[in-house]
Amino acid sequence: MRVSTRQLQQTAISGILDRQNALGKTQEQMATGKRILSPADDPVAATRIHSFKESIDILQQYQSNADQVKNRLGSEESILKGVVDSIQRVRELAVAGANGALSDVGRQSIAKEVYTRLESLLGMANTMDANGEYIFGGNRGTTPPFTESGGAVVYNGDDGQRRLQIGPDFFIANGDAGSDVFMRIKNGNKIFATEYNPVNTGTGTINQGRVDDITAYTRHDYTISFPAAGQVLVTNDTLGTPVTGFPQAYTPGQEIIFDGAAVTISGDPAVGIDTFSVKPSSSQDVFTTVKRLADALNQPSGLASDESKAKMDITRSISELDNVLEHFLNVSASIGSRLNSVDGQVFMNEDTVLNLQEVMSSLEDLDYAEAVGKLNLQMVGMQAAQQVYLKAQGLSLFEFMR
Repeated sequence: MRVSTRQLQQTAISGILDRQNALGKTQEQMATGKRILSPADDPVAATRIHSFKESIDILQQYQSNADQVKNRLGSEESILKGVVDSIQRVRELAVAGANGALSDVGRQSIAKEVYTRLESLLGMANTMDANGEYIFGGNRGTTPPFTESGGAVVYNGDDGQRRLQIGPDFFIANGDAGSDVFMRIKNGNKIFATEYNPVNTGTGTINQGRVDDITAYTRHDYTISFPAAGQVLVTNDTLGTPVTGFPQAYTPGQEIIFDGAAVTISGDPAVGIDTFSVKPSSSQDVFTTVKRLADALNQPSGLASDESKAKMDITRSISELDNVLEHFLNVSASIGSRLNSVDGQVFMNEDTVLNLQEVMSSLEDLDYAEAVGKLNLQMVGMQAAQQVYLKAQGLSLFEFMR
């Protein structure tokens, strides 16, 4: 077989180029610190690395979601701390206002601060987060959740809770709807609530009562009236009949027990006119509780019956403010629990990412000691190939014919 000079040159040049490519690849591996520069270098390892990178990307998104949850819950927790501080101050004012020795001016001065606290509560309930969305609006983050209408506060949001995924199969609420936080607070003693009839003309007052026997409690509506002097009648409005054992003798300050409930009426109710109601507890917003207290404190002295009503409103407000404080502390505890859960999941995510990165590193990271040895051998081979090419260029019959 005849081998031309041109063929010898092409073979030599191809060899040099192959060695240059191999040398360049090794240099690129050393520059990047990666053993695998393309899937062709190690298809099996490249597939695993791609899978690990996808898993890490997903976990990093979980971490981003967790940061959002922590920021929003942290803001909510901070707001509720301010709310609790304000409610505690309102309760202190209620206790001070319950002092019968206070003049109208003294009570009205206290009422002014309570009204100011009410405005502050409304402002805190309408707080925005860092993204310009209302924290307590549920899924309606662009509309102020609380507005005043007809002397009452109306909730304009919804009951939605935004839930973000912060781990595999782990979703967590990043806030609470304002309806749950500010509006749905049990009134009365949280089992039933007592109330006076606005048309009462006597000086009778009723307390918040207590549950005497929960197994006998019916959750019915009742009316307490005074059909004759020295008598009290309890009527079951749900059934439309008097409670068994009534009417009975009325003694001011003595408990009246019926169907598992016990209430105390003091003072001198107007016979045949005054009534009191006992109904199962219902939801009452914090704004109504505070406003009723402020209105009661702002009420000037008048008839003895009006004084009795104001006294009942203030006393009831103290009890319901205790319910409010307990409610907000429970909400704060729920937020703290969620923040702890987020911290735990963040730690788990970080640990998983670290493990994946270690495994991925073992697959794709370059062994520099091995690479340096390989580079030196490739450089020697490159130099040898170049020298051979130079020698081959001098091989010609014409050189021997001179």
